[in-house]
Formats: sequence, structure tokens, C-alpha cells
Amino acid sequence: METASPASIAPEAPWPHRGYAWDVVIVMMMAYAFAILDRVGLGLLVQPIEADLHITDSQMGLLQGLAFAIFYSLFGLPIGFLADRLNRRAIVTLGITVWSAATVACGFAGSFLGLGAARIGIGAGEATLNPAGTSMIADYFPPKARSKAYAVYVIGTSIGTGMAFLLGGAAIGLADRLQKEGPSWLSGFAPWNIVFFLIGVPGLLVGLIFALTVREPVRRNRVGLAPKLSLKPLWTLLSGNWLAYSSLMVGGILNYTGIYALLGWFPTLLIRVHGLAPPQVGQILGVFGIPGGILSAITCGWIIAWLEKRGKNDAPILISLIGSIWFAISGVAYSIAPSANLAIFFYFAQSLVTNWAAVSTLTGLNKITPNEMRGQVVAIFTLSTGLLSVTLGSYAPGWLSDHVFGKGAGIGLGMAVVFGISGLVGGTMLASGRAAFRRILQTA
Repeated sequence: METASPASIAPEAPWPHRGYAWDVVIVMMMAYAFAILDRVGLGLLVQPIEADLHITDSQMGLLQGLAFAIFYSLFGLPIGFLADRLNRRAIVTLGITVWSAATVACGFAGSFLGLGAARIGIGAGEATLNPAGTSMIADYFPPKARSKAYAVYVIGTSIGTGMAFLLGGAAIGLADRLQKEGPSWLSGFAPWNIVFFLIGVPGLLVGLIFALTVREPVRRNRVGLAPKLSLKPLWTLLSGNWLAYSSLMVGGILNYTGIYALLGWFPTLLIRVHGLAPPQVGQILGVFGIPGGILSAITCGWIIAWLEKRGKNDAPILISLIGSIWFAISGVAYSIAPSANLAIFFYFAQSLVTNWAAVSTLTGLNKITPNEMRGQVVAIFTLSTGLLSVTLGSYAPGWLSDHVFGKGAGIGLGMAVVFGISGLVGGTMLASGRAAFRRILQTA
């Protein structure tokens, strides 16, 4: 395993040209958008997949959650080690290619196990993006500009979710026409299979753009050479500052749990409980979700920068706290709303803070972590969101629907339970860690 050479440690080197740095963030945002699209596109296809593959809500929850999360999580820490030592650009390029190819493979799945295997491939590829990509951003932008850069990067989650919802309905219609009127080889596939072809292939193009346009930035602000393969430095860092790291991470993890409950089951809630058609659901969620999500990312990044200029060094954890509480309250509200219009109203209210946890957590972790361990720390967060957020957020509402509240309207009550618990516990953790977060910065 290579370690960084002394030449790569150049804090005196000029920062990359700001225009080019923003170009890189936009390309990363595009990659993030397709990662989310490939990750959550399954949510709009729940009904036809369950019918064709004869699977339950609980099994669909496993496909959306555990099947994706298992390798997304397991690959996270090894990739974090590699990102702290090797070429991060190459790591991200390979990841984009793998997850896009695995999305195409979902289209060939004809069974629960086959679809699960393809979802594992998506998780393995997407595990590269946050550890390597956010580390690169920290070396492209000076500290005072990073929250804004992360905000633009995280906009990709809203664009990806919006594409999944907005284009998902159109893709279902297009897939149906392609099955009937397109090449003869497509006639053997169900429309939902073809949807995966349509959303997977463009990601391969994004990977090519990334490889051709993005350069590896100089690593800076390091306290020493990257250590040999060992968990001891990471353990020392985390255990010595356990409250700051655990509160920031647990708050983010629980907020992400609510996000995956939203992504996995809100379309089904509108279809199953409120009687909307899938294309209509896709259009509604895309129209309301994209602008709300983009606004949430931008406002979060700029609010953090504004607060930090005024001496609020704990701005990342403070904003995460406010966003988590708002997210949970609005999530409970639309989960139990008596009408589709009211549910959509609270969904839009929630979208205004959807990205606050992501932006503030990434900003906060990179703010308090030395350069040579940023990839590993973000990988720990990625691993945790994969094992806990993706799995619980996707599986728990379906399990509660099957076994507690009753399939049908019970999916809304299951979602409400997830939102309520994640908001209460997450908000408590974030509040408890503010002072510890400030202490790290004061001693840095």
C-alpha cells in the first residue's frame, strides 16, 4: 500500500483555480445524482416488481435496504483507507462504472435473489463516492468555502431523487412502449426491467466525463504522512473525541433513516393509500422535491458559512439539529395525513430541510478531522448509514405494515413511527454533542 509522498503534502501550494474547483463539484454532483437515482429508482417500481416476482413488502424492504446496504457498508472502510492513500479520482471513476453497470443488471433480474445480487453491486460501487469524493472537495476548497461546496455536491441527492420520481413515471411509460414497439429483444422484458436499462446506461457516460475532466488535487493540511494500514490512529482520534463524533454521526444516521423511509415508501403511500397512479406520483414528487431539495442544500451551506463568520464554530451540528427536528415533524405529518394534498404539502415542507443533515454532517466531519483520516471517518459514517439508515429506513416501515399495522393504510403508520423515533433520538444526540464539537476546534 502506497503512502503519500512528501511532495504531495504541500500546504503552501496555491488552491486550485476557483472556477475549475466548482466545475469539479458540479461533475461530482452529477455523479451523486445518478448514484441516488440508481439507488432509489426501485421505490417507484414496488407494485409491479412485487406482482411479477411474487414478493412481500418485507422482502421489498430488504431489496431496497439490506441488499444494497450490505456491500455499501462493508466496502466503506477499506475504500476510506484507499482514499487516504491512493488516487481518489481513479477510485470514484471505478465506483461510478460499477454501480451503473449493476443498475443495468437489475433489468435482467428475474427473481428476488437475482435482483438482490444486482442491488449488492450498486451498493459496492456507490461506497466509493462519499469517502473519496468529499475528501477531494476538502482539498479543492479552503475551509471557509467548504460548506458551500458540500451544499452544491449534496444537491445531487435532490436531483437524483427528483429524477427517480419525475422521470421514473415517464420511464415506466416509455418502457411500456419500448416493450411493445421497440426492438424485438425487449419484448421479453417487463416494463420495470426496461426502466433499469434506461436509468443505468447514462451513469456510464457520467463516469467517462469524470475520468476525462477531473484531476486529483494536492493533499494539504496534513499532520503527517498517511500511516500504514492500521486502525489504531483512527481509534485514537474517535475515542479521544467520542462525544463530538458520535453525536454528529448518530444524528446524521437517524436523519438518513427517515430519508430512506421517505424514498422507499412515500411513493407507495400515495399510490396505495391515496389512490394516485405511479406516473402522477412521479410528477408530483419531482415537481415539489427537486426545488425544495436544491433550496435545502443551498440554504444549509450558506447558513453554516454565515454563522461561522459570526463566530458560531458549532454551526454544522446546530443546523443538523434544527433540520432533524423539522424533518421528523413534517415526516410524521404526511405519513398520517388524511388526504393526498395534505401529504404533498407536508412533503414539500420537509423537502426544505431534507439536505441539511447531509451538508452539515459532511462539513462538520471534515472540519474536525485531519486530512489523512478524512476518508476513513467519512467511510465510518457511510458504513453506519448503510448498515443502519438504509436497512432500517427501508425495512422497518414495510415490516410494521406487514406485522403490526396491517398491509394497506398501515404503511403510513409504519413510516410515522420511524420518523418519530429517529427525530427524537437524533435531536437529543446532536444537542448533547455541541460543546464537545466546539472543544475540538478550540484545541486544534
